[in-house]
Amino acid sequence: MTLNVKQLAWISALFCVFASNPAFAIFDDTEARKAIVELRQQVKQLEERIARMESANQGQLTLAQSLSDKDREIARLRGDLEVASNNIRKLQEDNKLLYTNLDERIKKLEPKAVQLDGEELSVPPEQFGDYQAGLDHFKAGNYKDAARQFEEFLGKYKQSKLEPQVRYFLGSTQFAQGEYKTALVTQRDLAKDFPDSPRAPDALLSMASSQLELKSIPGARKTLNELVTKYPDSPAATSAKARLNALK
Repeated sequence: MTLNVKQLAWISALFCVFASNPAFAIFDDTEARKAIVELRQQVKQLEERIARMESANQGQLTLAQSLSDKDREIARLRGDLEVASNNIRKLQEDNKLLYTNLDERIKKLEPKAVQLDGEELSVPPEQFGDYQAGLDHFKAGNYKDAARQFEEFLGKYKQSKLEPQVRYFLGSTQFAQGEYKTALVTQRDLAKDFPDSPRAPDALLSMASSQLELKSIPGARKTLNELVTKYPDSPAATSAKARLNALK
């Protein structure tokens, strides 16, 4: 190992000490060389010891630096883990909300069983909601709004199971507004297109009412007789018989 300036100065000082010592003057050349060799060995041993200490210190510094780096890496990984955990939690919440909304949308599309005119019908919720909206207007006396709602329903839902009911109440709103000819046609078509519907007898009875308002007495009698013949056991037939007696 090469001696640095500080180490050379230290060795020189040692030589000076020996040179100034009277006992050193009596040494012969052989003893002097022997002393120098021993001194050099001691210096070498000191250098090696110093080197080992420096190496150990350097190793400790390296270890400390490595531990510091690892601590920073662990801290970074913990931060990444926290971010990932938050992302997973957020994704789970989003998925839960998505599935909840999807389930609600599916339920809105699934048919629901409703009881109308003694029949149980399987109807999509949206259709029933639109039908109920028109019926609410009708019950509240908002006949124009009810008619508009029913007409939109018929244009929007082709071949709906609610069509007989919608047609009947559409004709009823028309009658309530004094549109007797239009109401007559609406109820006539209902009875013709849906003869097996529970609303067919009611449609004929309403049709006869429009004919009476239009002063078509023969037409009203014909319609009432048709009602009694086709649907003798219906409540509408009982009303038809009473009207026929009144028309005699």
